Amino acid sequence: MNIVALNSSKSWGGNERWLTTALNGLNQKGHSVYLIIRNRTNHWNSLNASIETIEAPFTNELSFKTKSIIKNTIKNKSIDILLSTKRKDYVLGAQIKNKMNIYHIMRLGISRPILKRDIIQRYIISNMVDGIIVNAQSLKKELLSYSFIKNNFNPSKICCIYNGYDTPSIKFHNSDKNRQNILIRAAGRLTTHKGYDILLSSLNLIKNLNVEYKLEIAGDGPLKRELEATIKRYNLQSQCELVGKKNDIVNFFSKADLVVIPSRSEGIPNTLFEAWMSKKPVITTNVGGISEVVDNMKDGIVCEPSSAHLKEALERFFNNSHDFKKMGLNGYNKLIQSFSMEKMTINLEQYLKGFTV
Repeated sequence: MNIVALNSSKSWGGNERWLTTALNGLNQKGHSVYLIIRNRTNHWNSLNASIETIEAPFTNELSFKTKSIIKNTIKNKSIDILLSTKRKDYVLGAQIKNKMNIYHIMRLGISRPILKRDIIQRYIISNMVDGIIVNAQSLKKELLSYSFIKNNFNPSKICCIYNGYDTPSIKFHNSDKNRQNILIRAAGRLTTHKGYDILLSSLNLIKNLNVEYKLEIAGDGPLKRELEATIKRYNLQSQCELVGKKNDIVNFFSKADLVVIPSRSEGIPNTLFEAWMSKKPVITTNVGGISEVVDNMKDGIVCEPSSAHLKEALERFFNNSHDFKKMGLNGYNKLIQSFSMEKMTINLEQYLKGFTV
């Protein structure tokens, strides 16, 4: 197959991590893979050298120059599949699909209730998309609950492909045994759906608990100043810190005692696999596909996405932290057995081939 993917992102995130893994896997299977990226972005260093990247402005959803670059790539490279990964990409891909007579596949990585109100995306999905890739069965179920999808889209064309993780290349270090406090770490874009305000609120509720802890949140994003103000408002400056973007999240997690994923919405977060890779216990909220992959109290603590429920989960860990160390090892074993990059690539390849045969 000849495949071109679109990604208009300005920065690195879970979507870009998935796309890199997917394209590398397809490339290693012998398929010709191309990626059209935003001009002057530099976060695609992990792509295989044989994957050609092509720059485009991605200034808006009607960008004539961007559409021209996509069309020329499709024509010159004899592309079979157009894979779009972000909202702007969906709209651009939709405008090109019929004109170029090409299969247009969308990838949705998180819950998107906004689809019900987004008239443009509703029309695109109903008329200009051939397939949708999700990373959790719960997301497929959510999509099929929308009448405009149920009435216009073949359910078999919505495919759940769980994220894969390239485990052999990971190196991590043990936590500091001389440290006296409990080190909690979290990582991801500082956005509303990541739920860091929920985490801070839960810690504010347990001020009277006689536990010494430190929370470090890695990442950058639009809510940085708001979260810093929240930390100050709760008087948690000595316990909570935003530590900026980290390139090696597994190494970052490996030095912690606990990883927390307090998201309001997700598919299956990459940080879950990174926590499991570091063999650390994890507290995660019950959103998206979490309940499909995490066995509560076996390889993670699952709670509802509210400060009260997260407070209870944290208290449970604080009171019995030694008892939860095995959770990290259980998660690691599950990651190795069930969520390899090879398995994801095989499923993705089979799905895409279904459109070209």
